[in-house]
Amino acid sequence: MHELKEIVLDFIREIEQVNFSDNSDIKQLYNKAKEIETQLISIDYIGKPSNINRLIEITEKLDKKISDIMVVRIPRFRAVTVGEQSWEDMFKSGGYMYQLWQYVHLYKNVIFDCFDFLLFKNDKAEWICAVKEGVTNTDVSPFKLFDFQGGLYAMAVSIDEDNENIQKVENKVQRWIESTNFELDKDRNVMFNIPYLYEDGRDIAYKDIEKGLGYKQMQRYFPIKLKEGI
Repeated sequence: MHELKEIVLDFIREIEQVNFSDNSDIKQLYNKAKEIETQLISIDYIGKPSNINRLIEITEKLDKKISDIMVVRIPRFRAVTVGEQSWEDMFKSGGYMYQLWQYVHLYKNVIFDCFDFLLFKNDKAEWICAVKEGVTNTDVSPFKLFDFQGGLYAMAVSIDEDNENIQKVENKVQRWIESTNFELDKDRNVMFNIPYLYEDGRDIAYKDIEKGLGYKQMQRYFPIKLKEGI
């Protein structure tokens, strides 16, 4: 335990010296945090390496009063879909993302100034965008319209394009769901989007947030429902 105390105190001293307006200092702090994570996992307490992982798990549970996971309700809405496509075809030059963006003037915001959601479909994905009243299939051809059912979702923030962070967030949300009266709704799909999307001057908050944080926020939505009998 003494060794753990020294590691924590050392990290606190590092934080006290950081200039948070200097990106290089922030990067150095991040690297230090990763180093400490490696140290903690490798420490052998009383011959049981699992003890430190248990300590981290208990600490997270004790911090439940400051939850960073939010339950939101996504309303039903009419949407255009590109259907299930490969990730490569979604994001390649001239791909489905580019094609969807040609109809941006037909879209309406659903939550956090977002009109779109990207749904996981096994090893593929489906991109959908909420459309305004009166939009028809002809307006969005060759794509199709459908009714998105919405529902309750456990929402958490991850860092866009940071796979390690995304995995940690997903694991944390899964554990959080297990600690509540909710359960994952397997009839619906996990999905994500980027809040306050900046398109043609629609919302400058997107750029301000990225400048302030140093990264793009990505909202991840996990479909949930009440457990039976609740």
